[in-house]
Amino acid sequence: MKITKEIIERIEGEATLELQWHEGVIDFAKIKFFNFRGIEKILEKRVLYDAIAITPRVCGICSHSHALASVLAIESCFKNAGDVLHISQKAQDIREIILNAEKIQNHIKWYFFTIFSELQKLSNTPFEGNAFKDKAWFHAQKAIVESLKMGAIFSGQWPHGSFALPGGVTCDPVRSDFIMAQNTLEGIVAFCEEYLYGMPLEEFLSFSSALQVMSSVRRLSYGIETMIELGFDRIGRSHDRFLALGDSFLYEEPSKAVKTTVLSADSKHVHESLEHTFFSDTHKGYTYSKSAQYRKNYFEVGPLARMMIGKDVLIRDFHRRFKDATLTRVVARMSECAHLLLRTRELLSHCDITMPSFIPPKANPHDLCGEGIGIIEASRGSLIHKVNVLYGHIHSYDIITPTVWNLGNGDKENPSVAQKAIMGLDSIEKADFVFKSFDVCSVCTTQ
Repeated sequence: MKITKEIIERIEGEATLELQWHEGVIDFAKIKFFNFRGIEKILEKRVLYDAIAITPRVCGICSHSHALASVLAIESCFKNAGDVLHISQKAQDIREIILNAEKIQNHIKWYFFTIFSELQKLSNTPFEGNAFKDKAWFHAQKAIVESLKMGAIFSGQWPHGSFALPGGVTCDPVRSDFIMAQNTLEGIVAFCEEYLYGMPLEEFLSFSSALQVMSSVRRLSYGIETMIELGFDRIGRSHDRFLALGDSFLYEEPSKAVKTTVLSADSKHVHESLEHTFFSDTHKGYTYSKSAQYRKNYFEVGPLARMMIGKDVLIRDFHRRFKDATLTRVVARMSECAHLLLRTRELLSHCDITMPSFIPPKANPHDLCGEGIGIIEASRGSLIHKVNVLYGHIHSYDIITPTVWNLGNGDKENPSVAQKAIMGLDSIEKADFVFKSFDVCSVCTTQ
C-alpha cells in the first residue's frame, strides 16, 4: 500500500489530500483541513446580534451568505418565540440580489481562474506568455469586480457587509441605485455572452442537449471539449445523490434527489459527525473538518444538486449522458450562472422601492429564549446556521457549510462525496482536478 500526500493549491484556503494507492489506482483518500479558527466557540455567551457581524468573517468569498443565514436563524428564533415577523417583498428581493451577485462572481472566478487554468495545464496547451494578459482573463477579472460592485450597491461593502438584520435589510435604495446596478449587471452579461457562452443568455438557456452547448466556440465549450479529451466525462462520479435545503428560484421546495428522482427534504434529518476530526474522542482524527450527512447518507450539494432538483433540461441531458461526472458538475455551475444573471435582471427591474426595507420585530431581542435555524443556498451549496439563545445571549452556535457536505471524511466502505469521486483514479493530477470541481473552501469548513 503506497501513500502519497498532495497539497492542493488554487482553492479558497488550504487542503491536503492523503491518497492510498493499490495496484496503480487510488484506493482511498483522506481530505485534510488544518486551519481551525473556532468561530462557533467565539460566539458563545455573546449578545445574539453579534452573530450578524461575526459570522460573515467565516469566509471572504461567501460572507454575505453567512450574514443572511445568521439573520434567518435569528428570525427563526423570534418566530419560534411567537413573534410574527413581516419581511417586505422589497427586502426579500434585495437580499436575493446581493446573494446572486456573490454567486455570480464566485462562479466566474472559479471557472476562469481555477477550472480553465487547470485544464490548460492538464492538456499541455498553456497560453503563450503570461496567461493573465490574455484578453478573456482580463475581462473575467473585470466582470468579477463588477459583480462585487453590483452587490455592494445594496450591501455597502464586500466582503463582510452587514446588509441584513432581523426584519429586513439595512439599506433603503432609490431608483438611481437600481439603475446603477442594472448597468453594472449588463456589463457582466455582455462579458459572459462574449467570452463564456458565445451566445445570448436566453439562447444558451433554451438548450436541451449537451451537443448544442458543445457547438459554441467560447471558453465553456472549449472547457467541455478538453474535459472530454482528458476523460472527465467518465471520472469523478460520486453517489449520484443530491440535496438542496435552502430556498431557490430554481425549484419549488427544499428537496433531495437520488439520480433523477426528486423527493421533499427536511433539515431535521441532517446529522453532523465529528468522526475523523481532531474533536473526536477516539484520538485518531486527522482534520478539523466535520462531515454532514442526511439520514446517514452523503449527499452532494451545490449547483449540480440545485439544477438536478430543479429538473433543468440541459443539465438533465448532461446527467443522462455522463451521470454525476466531473464534466456535469462543472457545466452545472456555469449553467446556474446564466440563470442567476437573468434572475437578477428580473429582480432589479421589478423591485418596488415604495415598500419598507425594514420592519423591526416586536419582541425585545434581549428577552429572547429558544432555538432557530437559517438555511441559505450559497455558491457551493446548502449553508446551515443553528443558534440556541438564552435571554438574548448565544448559548450555542453551529455552522454546517457546503464543503462539510461535499468534502467531509467517511470510511472506505462509506466514503464522502469527494472521496467517492476520487477513488479509482490513476493519477494525482486527475484527483486534484476532481477535488477542485467541488469548488473547495477550506476556511468555511474549518470555521
